[in-house]
Amino acid sequence: MDEWIDIFRFIGRQVFEQIKGVVGTSKARKKLGIGEFGDNTVFIDKLAEDIVIDALCNTKRSCSILTEEKGWVKLGEKFPLIIVDPIDGSLNAKRGIPYYALSIGLADGPSVGNLACGYVMNLSNGDEFWALKGKGAFFNGNRIKNYTKEANVVAVEGIKRQSDGDEVLGIARSFYRVRQNGSTALDMCYTATGGFDAFLHLDDARVIDYAAGKVILEEAGGGLFEWLEDKPFECEISTDKTRRFIGVGNVKVLGIINERLK
Repeated sequence: MDEWIDIFRFIGRQVFEQIKGVVGTSKARKKLGIGEFGDNTVFIDKLAEDIVIDALCNTKRSCSILTEEKGWVKLGEKFPLIIVDPIDGSLNAKRGIPYYALSIGLADGPSVGNLACGYVMNLSNGDEFWALKGKGAFFNGNRIKNYTKEANVVAVEGIKRQSDGDEVLGIARSFYRVRQNGSTALDMCYTATGGFDAFLHLDDARVIDYAAGKVILEEAGGGLFEWLEDKPFECEISTDKTRRFIGVGNVKVLGIINERLK
């Protein structure tokens, strides 16, 4: 499994270098169609995805891929399954806002409970996060130790025009600071390191966004949990959107979060 992290890190460096000149340009925003998950595919999304798929093909390893634009790509056996969001936070990347990431998770079975490793690169500055199940989580090569005990600063995703205004206001009043940054993968990773005390996904989620971050949070000492429950988040891996969830870097914080939001 360690070899997969080496492969993902190599891919991360390739994507990081090759999209630099495109970020924030009109070319980055050029619409090319609709991706497998139902969102617009723009040039920078496809550029990054092509780099990832080509690199995985070149490894000659038997696997399958689930990625944002092309969907299911079979390179041999059904598992391991590589789950890819080539640009998580593509709106930020299109507009030149430095908060977007490459997210790659690996599952050895059909559900998110089978996720075995995860890799995320902050494509704006090269920060790397990775984790192997049972072997810990790492930030730029250093093992993550999360000592978060409070719930003061939280990151959120999914506040939209159609969101429940009373719920959003209630969340805002429950914490010292609330941030919506635009990249689920990065929010989860910086929650793992203690940068955020928790991550709240208020809208239905896509597995490509949280697959890698789930493993990183778990190996940091936290995890992904059902909304307002202490039950680990679980679902089948598919292109369907799933439920909302709460992510913490330290499980001791979960009870505080749930109590404030009830």
